[in-house]
Amino acid sequence: MKLPGRVTRLSILIILSFFQFVFLSAQEELRPYKLINADKLIITKVKSEYVTNLFGNVHFFYGNTEFFSDKADIYDQQKIVKMQGNVKVYDDTLSLFADKVDYFRKKELLMLQGTVLATETHHDSTIRTFAAEKIEYFRNSREFYAFENVFTYDERESIKGYCGELKYLMNDKYGYLLKDPLLTIAKNDTLSISAEKIEYFKDYNKVAATFNVRTFNSDFEMNSDFLLYFTDEEKAVYLGKPQFSSDLANAYAREFRIFFEEQKIKKALLQDSCYVEFSEKAEEPKLNWALGDLMQFNFSDGNISDCQAEGSVNSYFQQAENDKRDFSANDAEGEYLFIDIAEENKIKRISMQKNVRGKYKFKHKKW
Repeated sequence: MKLPGRVTRLSILIILSFFQFVFLSAQEELRPYKLINADKLIITKVKSEYVTNLFGNVHFFYGNTEFFSDKADIYDQQKIVKMQGNVKVYDDTLSLFADKVDYFRKKELLMLQGTVLATETHHDSTIRTFAAEKIEYFRNSREFYAFENVFTYDERESIKGYCGELKYLMNDKYGYLLKDPLLTIAKNDTLSISAEKIEYFKDYNKVAATFNVRTFNSDFEMNSDFLLYFTDEEKAVYLGKPQFSSDLANAYAREFRIFFEEQKIKKALLQDSCYVEFSEKAEEPKLNWALGDLMQFNFSDGNISDCQAEGSVNSYFQQAENDKRDFSANDAEGEYLFIDIAEENKIKRISMQKNVRGKYKFKHKKW
């Protein structure tokens, strides 16, 4: 029986469409990426491998990772992609931007070079930013490495970091800075930390700095071998020959515990072999001193408001002669010392208690 020409043509179209669908599906299965757009596409065979060259407004997916660039060379067999020009990579909460990016699918490694910028979006929509000359990112383990002129900024914690090398384990929320690292905590004032190595835990909730640690702002400087800083509590613990210095006072002990408020010192606790020397004016020598087993300093707007010392307390206080007062000096020992200090950093009252002994010297003015 002879079928009508219309039916025959329809059958042929259906068969052709079927084979075309099978062919395209097979090609899609063989292709390890999904191409969205390119102004120009060239496929060449290099030895036993096909290389796809994409030019202009390149946009494709490789797995769940999205890529944009001006140019891309895709090596199908090696599963390597080399991209150049305005490269953008979007992978979950991480966005990467660079002049040049190489993607090694088998290792799940992204290597970025040139002017590199990376941003990570937190759950609260705040951003952590990284900039460097080179970045390596391992997708499976979510390990992030940055090299040369590294800068990082955490919007949520208002923390900036500078270094020559950075490592960040995204799953563990842990990282460290090496090669001249510097952290600045800038909410209202600025507190800076430098060391040979700075580590951060739980998204900067805890910061640890080791060796040649320097903590400073416009009011003071602290030096030690080791520092633990707790961001939420605004508390710092200094170990390893800690030293405090400012225009008005120097202090030493085996351990310092400093409590901050808006990056200014609110309270300082000194433990074991404590010693402090101070003056009433910045330009004067620090002739007054006190030592004890335990000391506490309370601050108001960055200035010492009072001091307490306990244990084996020894102290020396000298009052210089001026138009309103005589010269006096007090050298005393006891078990408890309290010093009340006025706003202008002048000593208002000194109280020594328990087993007190010492000497008091004074000199009247000559009229």
